[in-house]
Amino acid sequence: MVPNTLSDTSQRADVSVVVPTRNRSHLLPLTLRSVLAQRGASVDLIVVDDASTDNTASTVMALKDPRVRMVRHDLSRGVSASRNRGIAEARADWVAFLDDDDLWAPSKLSEQLKAQRHTGAVWGYTGHVNVNIDNRVTGGAPPKPPAAVMAELPRQNVIPGGCSGVIVDKRVLAVSGVFNEALQPLADWDLWLRLAEVGTPACVAEPLTAYRVHGHQMSLNAARIEKEFPVIAARSPEADAAVLFRYLAWWALRVNNHRDAVRFFSRALAVDRQPGRFGRFAGELGATGSSLIARSLRLPVRPSITPDAATLAWRNEGQAWIDALLQHDRDPAAPTTESCRLSR
Repeated sequence: MVPNTLSDTSQRADVSVVVPTRNRSHLLPLTLRSVLAQRGASVDLIVVDDASTDNTASTVMALKDPRVRMVRHDLSRGVSASRNRGIAEARADWVAFLDDDDLWAPSKLSEQLKAQRHTGAVWGYTGHVNVNIDNRVTGGAPPKPPAAVMAELPRQNVIPGGCSGVIVDKRVLAVSGVFNEALQPLADWDLWLRLAEVGTPACVAEPLTAYRVHGHQMSLNAARIEKEFPVIAARSPEADAAVLFRYLAWWALRVNNHRDAVRFFSRALAVDRQPGRFGRFAGELGATGSSLIARSLRLPVRPSITPDAATLAWRNEGQAWIDALLQHDRDPAAPTTESCRLSR
């Protein structure tokens, strides 16, 4: 088994982990500790601080772990530029991405490395669960297999968990290119389309990534997602605007933004050309109405579809490692003596 820590920090790690961040010091510590808790794979953890104005720097430095490096932008350049800065700083052959509000299971990287070796794929993804701000699982299901991902990716972004589930051979990024810095929320889809031209990804069909869902994400990204979609459509003419608008609508509904939910469901109907679109729209309006009534009466919102046994087992598996991570966080092991390194 590969040790968790690097006894010699000049030794090359198995995976360089890139975590872009800006003003998320309240969420960042648990995210970073989920990286440092990886078993069976050594890590080179690169935190890219995109000109935070909170206590991000001191939060990272407090980890006191030699595997952690921090680089900082004095002026905010956006998440895509931050990920690219992390790629440029990466020392390992493999690069993995983790958003500053997401979490990893302790076996995430080791299982992905096994899958990459077994398949020979140059990039890969894992399954995920959605969690709320209290770290309780609220959604998630097994991911599509690689063949289905390759077939669906031109139409919609079906890589689960955003960037946080993906690992890629650093050498391949020299062929595909890195993140398009003109894009932000859809930059990952744009890169996955280019990676798909290089080869089929490997999949670890386990809930190893936790994608934290909170309202701040929606308020920041919805307008920009709409603006960026034409860039994706120019690269992939199959890209489906109706799927995108429904994604935005359901996300709005998750955070009780009912007005935007109706707006995006309506826009999806306007551009949808698939059979059954009016029935779908009626069901979507019904779900929105039920959510609005439940919120007005302060009732718990019940899911419109009851998960089957396999989905419930999947979510319970995700909750189990999240609970273990939280328990370890409440009773952490003694910290290492070396400090992380800060550079510009």
